[in-house]
Amino acid sequence: MPNQKKPQTRMKPEERERQLVLVAQSMFIERGYQGTAMEDIAQAAGITRPVIYKLFGHKDGIYMACLRQARELLNDYILKAAMAGNGLEQRLQGGIQGYFDFVENEQSAWRFLYDSGVAVAGDAAQEATRMRFDTVNRIAALLADLKPRFTDEEVLALAHALSGAGEQMAKWWVTQPHVPKRVIVSTLYNMSLHWRIANSTP
Repeated sequence: MPNQKKPQTRMKPEERERQLVLVAQSMFIERGYQGTAMEDIAQAAGITRPVIYKLFGHKDGIYMACLRQARELLNDYILKAAMAGNGLEQRLQGGIQGYFDFVENEQSAWRFLYDSGVAVAGDAAQEATRMRFDTVNRIAALLADLKPRFTDEEVLALAHALSGAGEQMAKWWVTQPHVPKRVIVSTLYNMSLHWRIANSTP
């Protein structure tokens, strides 16, 4: 008896969206934005292209859906861990812990945000920048106790520095699995605490 084509699995729209975001995220990581076609995503998900176009409109649409999901997950890790502490130092240490928990536990989302080599332009690039700055603004809000000793601009600059330092430390850490997470967390925390002390003299 000849093989029959397996029918598409019927899903609710929200279930299909979640499936497609996971499939697309994986493909963007491995192939890059330019190297991933809508047909590739459709084949990997076992559906036809019109289904993707109906849910996301175009490739930028599904890319930005991946971006939003990964960013929201990152922000959730950072903010939940930070807000569990009291005072600036506990919030700072908690936020750093939350970030590296994200790196450890959500490797696909972290790679998509920071280590996928995805090159985008236009609306997708603008949205990526906006979301990155939104995360930095959330970090700045956690450092609000530094005011009025520091200006808003100085606090925001420190938040950008912490974000950048965390990203670079994470990229190194994933190549050094023998280094305990607690060492990475304490190193970035002590470095950021030194910045605070060094710049807090009257």
